This record gives sequence, structure tokens and C-alpha cells, in this order.
Amino acid sequence: MHILPLLGYLSLLTTSAVLLVAFLRAQRNCREMSEQLNQAREQQHQHTLQLTHRSELDTLKDEFISTVSHELRTPLTSIRGALGLLSSGIIGDVDAKALNLLRIAVTNTDRLIRLINDILDLERMESGRAPLQIRRCSLRDLAQQAIDTMTPMADANTVHLALEPSTVAQAAYPEALFFDGDADRILQVLTNLLSNAIKFSPAASTVRIHTEAASDSILLKVVDEGRGIPSDKLDTIFDRFQQIEPSDARQKGGTGLGLAICRSIVQQHSGSIWAQRNLGPGTTLYMMLPRTSRASDVTVPSQLPPRGEGAILVCDDDAGIRTVVAEHLTRQGYTVVEASSGEQALILAAEHQVEAILLDLYMPGLSGWETLQRLRNNPVTANIPVVVLSVLSSTLRPQLTGDAQGWVQKPFNENLLFAELGRVLHQGEGPAYVLLVEDDEDLASVLAASFHDAAVHIDHAATRQQAIRQCITRPPDLLILDLTLPDGDGFSLVEWLRQQPTLRTMPLVVYSGREISETEMAKLRLGPTEFLTKAKVQPQEVEELVLSMVHRLRTKFSDLAAAGPAA
Repeated sequence: MHILPLLGYLSLLTTSAVLLVAFLRAQRNCREMSEQLNQAREQQHQHTLQLTHRSELDTLKDEFISTVSHELRTPLTSIRGALGLLSSGIIGDVDAKALNLLRIAVTNTDRLIRLINDILDLERMESGRAPLQIRRCSLRDLAQQAIDTMTPMADANTVHLALEPSTVAQAAYPEALFFDGDADRILQVLTNLLSNAIKFSPAASTVRIHTEAASDSILLKVVDEGRGIPSDKLDTIFDRFQQIEPSDARQKGGTGLGLAICRSIVQQHSGSIWAQRNLGPGTTLYMMLPRTSRASDVTVPSQLPPRGEGAILVCDDDAGIRTVVAEHLTRQGYTVVEASSGEQALILAAEHQVEAILLDLYMPGLSGWETLQRLRNNPVTANIPVVVLSVLSSTLRPQLTGDAQGWVQKPFNENLLFAELGRVLHQGEGPAYVLLVEDDEDLASVLAASFHDAAVHIDHAATRQQAIRQCITRPPDLLILDLTLPDGDGFSLVEWLRQQPTLRTMPLVVYSGREISETEMAKLRLGPTEFLTKAKVQPQEVEELVLSMVHRLRTKFSDLAAAGPAA
């Protein structure tokens, strides 16, 4: 009778012990889970701190790059420009000792500029801020362009550049050397490789370029006859700030970044680049890129057609006339837009930035007279110069088309066509009027001084509002524009210019301290537009470009007009 309570008591003790063990185990698990949770929270906190720190570092780096781009490039451009003016003797003659000091200053300033530009280029590529503009390219055409670009440097060093002839197989299938890539970037690689080979080649030697193709890749080799790269440096020569000898940077003028930039560009194209010593003297640099075949590949040059002075709209219902006129204009460097009817001309003139319209009077549907009137009634096209192409004599012009700026009678002589077109595009004589919009007074002074002996009158505006006032008071023939202004930016100024019928096709030179993306370029285009980077392009080069843009057509067409009809 006493056994049953005892068994119940033992069972209760056992159950309590099991529960206690389970409780203690659960408590321990809870502590462990709590510790793990705290560790996870701490790790997350550390990760958040790291992300915040990384974001702050990225912001600081971006600010540093922006500072380097503008705050260093702008004063360096002023310094280099001023030194160049002094060296050229434009301010006055200097003695031999002073000239040697100027030469030293120019050389070292150029070296500093190259270093800054290379650092910025490398940072933009590695940060993804230099997206590739992919199109179909021919490796041999790019190699030939690189040779054409580097020939002056090779000649100065008495080095010969040679693009080795295609093999029989390559000649039979030249499309094998086509690839998808950014032509400008690959051209930068090729010019860097040639520059490197030229600098380390002895006088009277030859640098050779070979091109080869495989089923899935293309290969380019640059072979020089120089001193060669030591075996222990073949793998590191593409690293930043690497030189074969410590004195090379001073003696050869390199920055130690050229080959690093080449590697970054080639890697962006999923390719590879490396170096090997030759069996004889010199080194061979290899660049391999992937390729894919396309049925549309043809053996045409990959480079763009020569840059002309803008687009001309040719409106004529006769396809033969359009073809002849387009051929003449294209040979003179123009881009041609064709319209077969007045209705089509109205649409194309509103959609495209055209400098002038060549308009036939007698067309089915909308006649030339009606087309001209509608062009004048549309604010977008009202100020585009129109040259009439007609079988009628120009003596009837006042009675028929008072709104047309020019007249060429069919059948036309090409010299008279160019002369009339040049007259309506470049009216006026005497010095061209250029407005410089630049907030840096020192650089503005250097730029103005570089035009000292040129037939150009240049005014300076330091702010956006000053530029607008001067454009209203006296519309310039050309605008030189810095994008950073104290009361706005160049983008807003260009947008304002686009709203002004008499200014929206003005030639423009954007001269900025920072790199400009393709999207930004599209927002900045007016008439003929050029984009230059401070420090990379010196004031004297700006002068040459401006004079070319302002005077090239004026001189050419005045000569054609003076020549008169061809015999």
C-alpha cells in the first residue's frame, strides 16, 4: 500500500528533473541565440558603418576629382598658356638664358598636366564613369589612324612606323578583323602603345604593327627595336606609376600611367594585353580582343567622315538633282539631309539642326513658294537661311521670293552654288566677334592674349547674366563657353540661346575643366559645336580652332566667288 505513493513521488521527481533539464537547456539555447542575435546586430552595425564610411570616402573622392578637374586644370591652363605666349615672343623678345628657363617651365608644366589628365582618365574608367560607346570597328583601320596620329612624334624621333601588309588570308577575308568596341578608346590604346614604342626606340629604327585574326579573337602586335623590357618587369609594366628605369619619367616624359590606362580600356572590352621580349632587340606588346562575326561586315573604313561645317537640307522633287547637289556638298565636308517634297522639308527642317536650306520652287504638292512661307511662319525654322534652286533667273527674285537669302539658277555651276551658300552662311566682313564666357579672370586674360595677332575681336563675360546681356546687345559670331559660372552654368546659358531665333545656331566652343559625357554634349550643342578640355587643350590650340571655325568657309567661299563660273 505504501509502494504506490512512493512510486508516484519518484515519478514526479523524475518528471521534474526532466523538465528542469529541458528548461536549463532552453535557457542556454536562448542565451546562445541572444548572443548570436547581438553578434549579428553588431556585424550589421559594423557593416552599416563601413558602408557609410565607404560612401563618405566616395563623396570625398568625387569632390577631389571635381577639384582636380576644375581647380587644378583651370590655373594650369592659365600657367601653360602664359608660358607659351612668353616663349613664342608675342610679348617681346627674351634672351637665351630666360628662354631656357621658360623651356624648363613649359616642359615640367606639360609633364604635370599629362599626369593629372592620366590620373583622371584612369579614375573615370575604373569608377565606371566612362561608359563605352560600342559600334562596329575595323582593327586595321584603327591601326592606320593611330599611325597617322603618331607619325609627327615618330618623325621627330627619326623612327619609322609601319603597318605590316595583310596576309593572303586576311586580304581574302578582311571582315575577320572587325569587332564590337569603342573606337575612340581602342584608338587611345593604340596611340599609347605607339607612343611608348617610339620613346624607347633608337633613331633610324622601325616600329611595326601586325594584325591577326582567329575564330573568336583578333590580335594586334606592336614590335619595336628598343632596349627591351627586363624579364622581371614584364608582368608589372602595366601597373600604375611603373617605369623600366627610375630616370625614364624625367628623360622620356612619361607619367607611368599610359600602359595602366591601356590595360583598363582593354579589360573593359573583355580583352587582354601583355608584353614579351623579342629574340633580338626590343619588345612586343600584344593586345587581344574578342570578336563576333556579322553578315553585315564590309571592308569600309571605320572612321567617321570628315567633319564639315554643319548640315544642309536639299529639297527637290528630282532625285537626280538631289544626288548631284548632295555629292558636291559632301565633298566640301557638309552633312546633307534630303527632302523630296515641301511637306517633308518642313518636317526635316524642324527636326534637324540645319544651317541652310536649298529649295526648289516648282514641286508637286506644296510648292517652293508655299514651303518658304511656312518655314518663315514657324519660329523653329524662321531664321534658317534659304537658297532657292530654280530654272528662273535671279532677276525675278524680288518679285517672287523676298524671304529667300540666296538664289542659284538651274542648271547650276558648283562654284556659284558654293559661293551663294557661303554668302548666306557667313555674311559680313572684317574681324569676327567672339564672346568668351569664363569666370576665371586669369585664364580669360591668357585666352584673350592668344588672339592678339588674329583678326578677331574678343569680349569677355564672367557671369551668365553678363553673357546674356552681351548676346542681346551684340550677337557674337562664335561663343567660347566655360560650364562653371558663379550665377548658373553653361547648360542653362545654352538653353537660353536655343530659345533665341537669331542665336540658336551660333557656333560654340565648350572649354571646360571637366570631362563631358555624351548626354551632356547633346544638351550643349547649338550650331557647329566643339568640346575641349582645359589643360588637355592649350589656349593657342583654342585660338587655332576658333579661327578655323570662323574663317574657313568665309575664305573658301570668297575665293570661289572670285573665281566665277567655271569655263
